[in-house]
Amino acid sequence: MTYKYSICYPDREEIEYPTNLLDKDQVLEMAKNYPWMEQLKLADSVTLDTVYYSPSLDFTHINDRHSFCLTAGLNKEKLEFSLWYNRPVKKRPLFGLLGEKTRMEVVDKWSIDQPTALTYLETFLNRDYRTIERIMTQ
Repeated sequence: MTYKYSICYPDREEIEYPTNLLDKDQVLEMAKNYPWMEQLKLADSVTLDTVYYSPSLDFTHINDRHSFCLTAGLNKEKLEFSLWYNRPVKKRPLFGLLGEKTRMEVVDKWSIDQPTALTYLETFLNRDYRTIERIMTQ
């Protein structure tokens, strides 16, 4: 059990942070079986001022803090995702005069179909961070 997660709902102001931890198979199963279309229909059924979030699942590895988020949307009535990868990046402020600092940075990728999004999630869950970094930054 190495992943914590959060869930964003269109009609709830508060983000849900369940306390149970998931293993990588449970994460993948949750993402595959999540009611994405139902949540998007819910977002369409409420008034604009009461839509708080796009339906989203965010998974964070508890040891290395890398996280991967899937956010659903519709494009011409077709389900698609934006993906958000948050990872530690080493920086050398002032040309390295202040040493090396590590901070978390996010990269995102938009208009991804569901099978591809799930493939990228699986790559993340296999902790193939070099591949995810390449995919997300090209």
